[in-house]
Amino acid sequence: MSGREWNVGIIGLGDIGEYHMNNLSKMANAKVTAICDVNAQAVEQVGNRLNLSAAKRYTRYKDILADSEVDFVVSGVSNRYHYDILMAAIESGKPIMSEKPFTRTMEEAQQLLDLYQHKPIPCMIGFSYRYRPCFQYVKQLVEQGVLGQIRHIHAHYLQEENAPLFEKEYTWRFSKAMAGSGVLADIGSHMVDAARFFVGEFKQVTGMMSTFVDQRIDPKTSQPVEVDVDDFAGFQCVLEGGVMGTFYTHKNAIGTRNQFNITLYGDRGTARISVETPNEVYLTVREGDNMALIEKTIHLDGEAMTPLLQDFVNYLDHRGSSLLPTFMDGYRNQQVMQMIIDSAEDGVTRRMGGDNL
Repeated sequence: MSGREWNVGIIGLGDIGEYHMNNLSKMANAKVTAICDVNAQAVEQVGNRLNLSAAKRYTRYKDILADSEVDFVVSGVSNRYHYDILMAAIESGKPIMSEKPFTRTMEEAQQLLDLYQHKPIPCMIGFSYRYRPCFQYVKQLVEQGVLGQIRHIHAHYLQEENAPLFEKEYTWRFSKAMAGSGVLADIGSHMVDAARFFVGEFKQVTGMMSTFVDQRIDPKTSQPVEVDVDDFAGFQCVLEGGVMGTFYTHKNAIGTRNQFNITLYGDRGTARISVETPNEVYLTVREGDNMALIEKTIHLDGEAMTPLLQDFVNYLDHRGSSLLPTFMDGYRNQQVMQMIIDSAEDGVTRRMGGDNL
C-alpha cells in the first residue's frame, strides 16, 4: 500500500450514499471529507454527523467535483443525473465511482464515450455483485476450466416490493424520463453485467418487456400517475463462444427478498450461486473414470474478499484489478439493455454490431 489516505466526496445522501459511507468508514486508507446533495437539510444533518466544515458541504455537484482536496467522488444519485455527473467528472478530470445503470439512453452513453476517449479518467461503475465471494469463486472455476466448456448461463433476479398488494406509490423509478427503463435498468442491469463477467460479450439478444401495474399513486398529489416503464424484463441471448443465455427479472415475485440466482452449465459440471447466500457455491461435477456425480456446497471466507470501494482505491493506487467494472463495462451494459428494449418493442432479434434478424 502507498500509505496515503484518500479523501472521498459523496454525491447523493440517500440510502445508496449511506451504504457507501458505511463501507468507507471500514476502510483504513479512505475517508469522507466532502458531501453533496440538492437537499440542504440532508447536507446539514450528514455534515454535522461527520463533523465536516461548512466549506465541505455542497448542494451543487459541479462544486464538489471542482474541490481540489477531494481525490475522488462516489455518486449515488437517481438515474436521471448519471449522465450529467459523469460528464462533469470527465470534464474536470475527477476519478469517480458512479452507480449503475451507466445512463438512461444510448445517446447519453455515446456522448460520454466520445468525451471519455479524449479525456479518460479512472472510473468505476457500481456493479457490486462482482465483489460477492460466490461470484469471484465461480469466476475462478470458469477460468480454470473446472466446469468444462460453458454452454448455458441462466439468471433470474426477483423481488416482491412492486406487487399490487403492497400499493407502492409512484417514484422516479416508474418514470422513463427519470429512469430510462424500469426493472431492467434497476436490477436487470446486474444480470447483464453477470453474464459479461462470467462468459463474455453479448452477440445476439431477443427481449420481452411488460408493465404489470400501469398506474401508481403520486404521494404528493394523491392522484394516479401513468407508469411508462417496464415491470418485467426477460431476454434470451447468444454470448461469446456460442454460450446460450436465459434471463428474467421482475418485482412481482411474492415471497422473494433479493433473489438474484445464477446457474452456469458446463460440459463437466454446473455451478449455482445466490446473492442471498454470498459465501456459498453449490457445485455439481462429474469426476473420475466412471464420471461419478459429485455434489457439494463450497463454503467461502467472505472476509478475505476485497470490497468494491477498496478495489477502486487500490486501482487509483496503481494496483490492478481484474474485477473492477470500468467505464467501458458501463457502456457495454447500456448497449445490451438498449438491444433488449429495442427487441421488446418490435419483436426483432438484435445482433451486436450487425444486422437485425
